[in-house]
Amino acid sequence: MAMRSPETDERRPIREMIRKLIKAPAALSVLWPILLIVGGYIAWHQWGSVHVANQYSGIDPTMIRVTTPPKFVRTDVVKSVYSDTAMEGLSLLDRQATAKIASAFSMHPWVRKVIGVRKLPGGSIDVRLEYRRPVAMVHVFKPSQNDTRSYFFPVDQDGVLLPTNEFARAETKNFLYIEVPGVYTTNPVGSSFGDSRVEAAAKLAGLLAPHREAAQLRSIGVYGDPRQVEVPQLELTTQNGTQIPWGSPPGSELPGEPTMEMKLQKLLTVDAGQLSDLRLASPMVRSQR
Repeated sequence: MAMRSPETDERRPIREMIRKLIKAPAALSVLWPILLIVGGYIAWHQWGSVHVANQYSGIDPTMIRVTTPPKFVRTDVVKSVYSDTAMEGLSLLDRQATAKIASAFSMHPWVRKVIGVRKLPGGSIDVRLEYRRPVAMVHVFKPSQNDTRSYFFPVDQDGVLLPTNEFARAETKNFLYIEVPGVYTTNPVGSSFGDSRVEAAAKLAGLLAPHREAAQLRSIGVYGDPRQVEVPQLELTTQNGTQIPWGSPPGSELPGEPTMEMKLQKLLTVDAGQLSDLRLASPMVRSQR
């Protein structure tokens, strides 16, 4: 019969201790829960923590789920955010992981607001987003004598620049134009256009975009001397070239000026050939409200 080497037992102190405890009186059985806790603690720090750290040390872009973007958002938002930020080096075990993920997505030009971020079992991440919606195209010319071509900058209702490379030139006709002579910008996408007149027109475009076809609208312009009024005064142009003064942008009406609801109702209920100035609300329009 083979003899066990005493050296082997010396190298296995934990096994020897357990053997002795098994042979110990029943009174010593109260030590078992403590041993289990201690053993589990040691095992976790020696093997378990390493396994979890390896699994959650980085973020897999294929595990990120975002709110389904509208059709006009043709960019892969997840791929874009992942490549433009340091997300691959972020650990899900980081207590600030959700805040950092939200911050990364908030910088994308198509994202208007990050509603929430949740870490799900298995390393999945759910990101709820509110997307920006293009409401108008700012029609501009480069301030250069060597380039006489016109360009279009898509903006949302806040006057924030959206990616231009996601729109074909033929698609610009599906939006209201914003016409402000001499205006141009070099600001990056995702930031404000940088001109109060454009931003005022964009706010009006946000109101009128759903009614563009019904009202046969083509563009929004600015009229009058901006040095004489603090609030930009806006003017609509229809598809047949009729110009209709709108007045102040929505929410910035001057004292005695009709509200945006009154102006919109008049625009949609009165024949375009009979409209002359939306700043003058007729008694008929007021009585219908």
